[in-house]
Amino acid sequence: MQKRFCLLAIPLILAIISPLAPAQQTPREPLPVATFQNLQASKPQTVVVYGTSLTVKGTWVTALNEYFEKQHPGEVNFVKAAKSGMDSNWGVANFKERVLSQNPDLVFIEFSANDAATPRGISIEKSLANLDTMIQELHGQNPKAEVVLQTMNPAWDSPRMQKKKYGSERPNLAAYYDAYRHYANEHGLPLVDNYTNWQKILQEEPERFQKMVPDGIHPSSTSSLAVTWPAVEALLEKAHLAVETGGKVTP
Repeated sequence: MQKRFCLLAIPLILAIISPLAPAQQTPREPLPVATFQNLQASKPQTVVVYGTSLTVKGTWVTALNEYFEKQHPGEVNFVKAAKSGMDSNWGVANFKERVLSQNPDLVFIEFSANDAATPRGISIEKSLANLDTMIQELHGQNPKAEVVLQTMNPAWDSPRMQKKKYGSERPNLAAYYDAYRHYANEHGLPLVDNYTNWQKILQEEPERFQKMVPDGIHPSSTSSLAVTWPAVEALLEKAHLAVETGGKVTP
C-alpha cells in the first residue's frame, strides 16, 4: 500500500509544484560579458592572449587588439604573453610572470596544438590538468577574471618544411581540441572553436587549406583574418550585444 501511495502522490505533487516552477529556458552560450560591462562603465580592462605560435604569429591577435581599440579607445591594456614553440607545461611555469603580473580581466588561452605533439609527452589528462592549474591560479588572484578557451586549426605535413612534420607529430590533435571543448562546457567557459571551421575547409577543399596553412600549422596572415578572427569576433560581438541589450547569459 505504501508503494501505491507514493506512485499516486507523485502526479499530485507535480501538479502542485509545476505552477510555481520557473519557465524552462534554453541555456545560453557562455560569453565574456563582465569585460564588456566594465568597459561600458568606463572601467579600464586588461586583456591577455596566452598560448603558442598560433597566437604569436596569428593575425587574429592584431585584429583583436584593433577591435578593442576601436570599440573602447584607450580603455584596454592589451598584452601579448604567448611564446612560439611552447606548450602548457611552459604555460604553467610562466603563468605568474607573464599573465598574473598583468592583473588581467580577460585571458585568451590556447596550448592544445602543441600539447598534442607526441615528442612533448603531454597526455590529454596532463594538458587539461595544466589548463585547470592556470585557470585556478587566475581565479585565485581575481575570481571575476574571465577566460576564453580556443581550439585552433588542423596541422599537416607541408613539403615546404624539411625538418618539421606538424601533422604526423600530432596524430591525436582533434582529441586534444575536443578536451578543451569538454573543459569549457563542464566549467561554463566561453570557447572559440576555430578547429570546426578550419576542419570544414580541410575536408571540402584540401588544396585550398594547404595554401591557407602553407607551412603545415601556421595560417597565413590573410587566412587568419578570414577564418580565425571572424570566430573570435563573433564571440565578442555576442558578449557586447548581451551587455547592450541587458540580456542575461548563463555562466
